Amino acid sequence: MSTLRKIFHFNPTCELALVNGSPYYQAPALLRQFEEELAPIMLFFATANDHVLKENPISEDFKNQLNLLGLPANSIVSRKESLEIVQHEPVLLHPWGWSPAESNYLSAYTQPAERDDLTHHLANSNLFERKHAVSFCHELMAEHPLDIFPEEEKRPRLIQDLPAIEVFLNQHKQIVLKTPLSSSGRGLQVIRKQQLNESNKRWIKTMLDQQGYLVAEPLFQKKTDLSFQFKLKASGELVYHGISYFETNSNGQYQGHHINPSSSISNRYFSKETFADVAQLLKNQLKKSNFYKQYQGFLGIDALIYETEGKIKLQACLEINPRFNMGILSQKISQKLHPESQGMYQTYFHPKISYKKFVEEQAKKNPPLMADLRLQKGFVSLSSPGDDSKFGAYLLLD
Repeated sequence: MSTLRKIFHFNPTCELALVNGSPYYQAPALLRQFEEELAPIMLFFATANDHVLKENPISEDFKNQLNLLGLPANSIVSRKESLEIVQHEPVLLHPWGWSPAESNYLSAYTQPAERDDLTHHLANSNLFERKHAVSFCHELMAEHPLDIFPEEEKRPRLIQDLPAIEVFLNQHKQIVLKTPLSSSGRGLQVIRKQQLNESNKRWIKTMLDQQGYLVAEPLFQKKTDLSFQFKLKASGELVYHGISYFETNSNGQYQGHHINPSSSISNRYFSKETFADVAQLLKNQLKKSNFYKQYQGFLGIDALIYETEGKIKLQACLEINPRFNMGILSQKISQKLHPESQGMYQTYFHPKISYKKFVEEQAKKNPPLMADLRLQKGFVSLSSPGDDSKFGAYLLLD
């Protein structure tokens, strides 16, 4: 099975599609544009024989950019072109994440029977829901009550009505509310005042009516965002891929990932040994969870280093993402770069300034520099900047 062609598709709206539930769901037009324009980032997982689905072709200039990174630019094809090439050849489907709509989108492809059964299950699974991360967190920390973990009253909990949220807010003064399904910091409300306003109450009521419950957490004094990366293989092997570090804004929305982070980021608060011990605890807990029984593929566990009462703590399980994620992407990117390179992977959006103009400005300020045939410094776009591009993905290396 390992020699079969892989079909990659960037669909980060998979959680929205799961909320909707329909196999015919379509994301709003702006989000569909985001998916289309950032599709080339899936090249970091592909080989020359694979296909990365993108409806619009990329420019020759952008192909040259991809060559700097040793990426298979010719693997980018439309779904129609891909199906004409593979015809009835069995393939392996690798969307960013599964949903009924994604299963329908890829239904014209032929997979081996056992793989087809797996992907059908994943497309209709509820493993994306945050309730699984909440129970995982409580089970992990009840069994291993380390001093660096948050106390029980500061761990996330499921809440199903407004009065319970008001009680939780009164206990913690500042809180974060999350919907069961969302992505990249969407579906999230940060409450910084001790009393809910009418806007908060309307949002809470709407989300409870739509999804049934919310996850409530204290708002911690954040030091660093990070994620522990794993892969669950078809053989049953659970592989640990290390830690990635990322940035979010004050509302928890994704900003970008560190590439080859320095020790001042990775070892500033805890030692390598401590992180290794926590990673092993997470791995052991995963083997006892539904994720291990029901899922195959990349899986990221988002975590948070924070300060409270003069102590540095680690909330080791804020989110569990059973899909491709920006953390594993940042690690794949690092493998293509010069080992001494450092910088950021970031995404771009501006409603009025096109991504193409941004790329032109950055390329002049920070031209790419190679060392030992690998990119070491400068700016490189990871998406094709068209005249109407609102979105983009890029590297900016120190």
